[in-house]
Amino acid sequence: MENKRAQLQSNGYVILRQVVAPEQLDQLRSDIETVVKGQRASDPAWDTTSQPRASIVNHVNVDTLGAFEFVLHKHTYGVSARLLDRPQNAVAATSAEVLCNPEFTPGNPQRPGQGWGTDPRNWHRDVRPDRDGPLDALLEDQMANGPGYLQWNIALYEDSILYVVPGSHRRLTTQAEASHLLCDQVRLTPVPESQCVELEPGDGVVYNNMILHWGSKYSPQKKRRTIHLGYRSFGRIFPHQSQNYLPVGFWNRFAEGTPERCVTERWFELFRSELRTIEGIFRAALASDGERFFAGMARLHPPSKGRLACLILLSKMALALEERRCQLGDDRVGADAVQSVCEWQLRELTLHFSDEELDQLRQRFGPVDEALQVGLHRHVAGFIGPTTNYEFEKIPKGITIEGMCEEILGRQHKPGDSNFPDHFA
Repeated sequence: MENKRAQLQSNGYVILRQVVAPEQLDQLRSDIETVVKGQRASDPAWDTTSQPRASIVNHVNVDTLGAFEFVLHKHTYGVSARLLDRPQNAVAATSAEVLCNPEFTPGNPQRPGQGWGTDPRNWHRDVRPDRDGPLDALLEDQMANGPGYLQWNIALYEDSILYVVPGSHRRLTTQAEASHLLCDQVRLTPVPESQCVELEPGDGVVYNNMILHWGSKYSPQKKRRTIHLGYRSFGRIFPHQSQNYLPVGFWNRFAEGTPERCVTERWFELFRSELRTIEGIFRAALASDGERFFAGMARLHPPSKGRLACLILLSKMALALEERRCQLGDDRVGADAVQSVCEWQLRELTLHFSDEELDQLRQRFGPVDEALQVGLHRHVAGFIGPTTNYEFEKIPKGITIEGMCEEILGRQHKPGDSNFPDHFA
C-alpha cells in the first residue's frame, strides 16, 4: 500500500483491480440496480438528466443492504484509511452514489462559468473559489500535509469515461491546458498528456478531486453503473471537501449492536465533534480570545503549515450562517429543512448563535472574505461553479494568516504576544 499511496501523491490517482471480488459482482450489481430503480421512481427528472445519479443510502432496503455495506468494506473504507495514512477511526465516508448512463443522447455541455454554475461534463477540478478559496492555498495545504479527502469510482460494468491529467493536483493549470479548455473546437476532447482511466468490471480508481479531470462519452448506448464514494480524514487537515452528503440518520440503516451500526455511528460522531470545535473557534473570535481561538484551530488543523486554507474555509462557513439564518426565517427550532449531515451541521451552528452574534461573525470574518475578491466577475477554465468575483488561483498579494487573524480577533498582533503564537503560520 505504500507504493499505492506514493502513486496517489505523485499522479493524483491510482487504479485498484478487483475492488469487487468476481464472486461478489453479480450480487452487488443486483443490489445497485434496485437502488437505481428506487431513485428513478422517486425522481421525475431522472430520464432528462445527462448525468443521472442514484443515492445508495436513500434507496437500499433490507434485501439490498449489501450495497451500503460495501461502503464499509476493507477494499473501500479500509483502503481509503490507508491511502489517507490515518487510522480507520479517524476516517469517515461522506457520500455514496451510483453514476449511471443517461437514457437519451445529451447535447454538448454549455461552456464553463454559466450563471448557475458549470456543467461537470467540462474539464474541471472539484474546486469552487467562491466556496473553497484560491486553488494555491489548497495546494499548499495538501502538499505540506497530504490529502484529507479521496474520491472513488468503482465500475460494475466496463467503464472508460473518466480522463485525468496526472500530476495536475499538485500545480495550477498550465497556459497550454487553459487554452485547450477555452477553445470550442477541442475543449470536449482529451487534454494533451491526459490519461483515460479504463476500468474492468469490479475495478476502482481512487483520485484526488483537485486533479484536472473530465467525464466523457455520456450516452445511452453503454450501460454504466459505477459506484461513486467519498471519504475524508479528521485530525490532520480541514479539507475543502469536508461536507458529509449522507442523509441524517444514515446509521439507522443497520440494526443496533451490529458492527456496521457502530462504525457508522462513529462516523457521525466525528462530524459532531468537529462541529463543536468550529463553534468554539467562532465563539473565541466573538470574544477576541486568542488563546481559545488558536487552540481550536490547532485541533481542527494540527499542522501549522497550510492553516491559511483552513482559515479561508472557516470564513466561508461563518458567512454561510447568515444565509442559512435567512432560510430559516422565524422558525429557529424546526428541523424540516434538514436532509444531509452537512445541512444539519450548518443549521445547528446557525441555531447555536443569536442574530446579534451572527451579525458579529460576519463583521469579524467578512474582511477576510472581501480580501479574496478581485472586483471583476469572471470564470477561469478548469473550475466548477459560476462566474464570480473571487480569486480562482492565487491568493491576492498582502494576505497573510497573521493579518487574517488580526481581523477575526479584532486586534493587532504584537511581537511576543502569547495569545498570537509566532509559529502559527
